[in-house]
Amino acid sequence: MSWASRKQFKYISFVVIIIVFIIFMFIRSLIIKEPTCFDLKQNGNERGVDCGGSCSLMCKMDVSDPNILWSRAFPVTGNTYNLLAYVENRNKDAGVISTSYEFRVYDTNNKLLGRREGKTFIPPNQQFPIFEPRFDSGESKIKSVTFEFTSPFVWLKKDPTLQTLEIRVNNIILDENRDTPTLTANISNNSIHNLPEFDAVAILYDEEGNAINASKTHKDKLISGGSLPLMFTWPEALTLKTATKDIMILIDPFSVSF
Repeated sequence: MSWASRKQFKYISFVVIIIVFIIFMFIRSLIIKEPTCFDLKQNGNERGVDCGGSCSLMCKMDVSDPNILWSRAFPVTGNTYNLLAYVENRNKDAGVISTSYEFRVYDTNNKLLGRREGKTFIPPNQQFPIFEPRFDSGESKIKSVTFEFTSPFVWLKKDPTLQTLEIRVNNIILDENRDTPTLTANISNNSIHNLPEFDAVAILYDEEGNAINASKTHKDKLISGGSLPLMFTWPEALTLKTATKDIMILIDPFSVSF
């Protein structure tokens, strides 16, 4: 074989190898697919089918259901009540974007007076209230309230970043005016982040630590370095003596990018 023939052979062989490699990689991509979090298989570093590992979806084995600490009805005026459930999510780095819930309200004869349904997010590693305003009990008095979540939980990885922000509530003052009791406070955002819209829920407790009433207000936003007044009102006199006051700020953790 001449020198020219050998050179031509080497060139053709190189081209053939490149073509075979390209064909191999193409066929391999069709036959062997890289694991994803949406292929309905447990592969890669997943702990379950499309959950755990590097996937955003948490496996059921790695999370616990939220704990409902208590649920009550608080008088507003006449036979109108505010409903509130106090819930704890013990999962340190997992939350739920949206889940359904239901309050059930019973009279003094344990007869079901009605239901109140809604949706809520579940923040990670936090106790939080779920508030439903102005339930009308008709001519009946409310004896008890139950609360439960009614849809499956879809737990997603979520760091409790909001809990580390410098958000302060201070100057909490309760004016127990018999006509219109009012609770005022100030919230300040000392973090570097602008906060989106949020709810603030005030809960009043007696000397034994029992919740005796609650109210809610809504704010559109709170910019970095800013502050806002908070006000909670009741249309009638509070029937029990208030010993302590708590104001909880509810920000959807899935509505922020930090």
